[in-house]
Amino acid sequence: MVVNGKAERIPSIKEENMIDYMLKDQLDSKPSPRVLNTHLHPNVLPEVLLKNNKIIFIARNPKSVVVSYYRHMWSIDLIQYDGNFHSFFEMFMDGNVPRGDYFEYTRQWWSVIKDNPNVLIITYEEASKDLVKIVSLIAKFLGKKIDEQLTKDIADMCTFDRMKNEKPSIKENVLKVDFKDNSGFFRSGKVSTWKEWMTVAQNERMDARIQKELLEQGINLNIF
Repeated sequence: MVVNGKAERIPSIKEENMIDYMLKDQLDSKPSPRVLNTHLHPNVLPEVLLKNNKIIFIARNPKSVVVSYYRHMWSIDLIQYDGNFHSFFEMFMDGNVPRGDYFEYTRQWWSVIKDNPNVLIITYEEASKDLVKIVSLIAKFLGKKIDEQLTKDIADMCTFDRMKNEKPSIKENVLKVDFKDNSGFFRSGKVSTWKEWMTVAQNERMDARIQKELLEQGINLNIF
């Protein structure tokens, strides 16, 4: 929306522009300017992509990530994961989940994005608090001049509730995904539901990993 200068939802889904699922010919056929996304580690991406493009890195508290990830893996029928949250938590902490270890992933990306003028770091937590501010930051970062009203309109279109109500008809019809509990891709969108899932011991273990593997390495993304 910021790139197009319109508060209008495009009739496509994120997965159609994910590098993870594209062949080279498909990527080459995308018209410029391209808005792409990925969950891949930076060490498997083309170096030219990391150096010559604007990158928006979105971070989220790992406590929220593990809950969201569990619900995602459990609810999609095709994945056929039937374990409980506590079993998934152990796999997450061991890095035995798709995309690998959260902490290693974050450290790898940090080595690419820190002090990089071509990178804008935003967090899920910040977006949840002030989406208008985030839209404004993105527009400025991309060099797009949008007025205050358009900024607010885009933010309104991107609220979790709007997306939950409007995007599933696009996303699920394209991907043909069935869910165990009819939850869909959009669940709650809240930032602190991990408190309803994690035990005190699990929370303490996660805090220790955050301290040792991120904060003590100088990585503070303002998500803790």
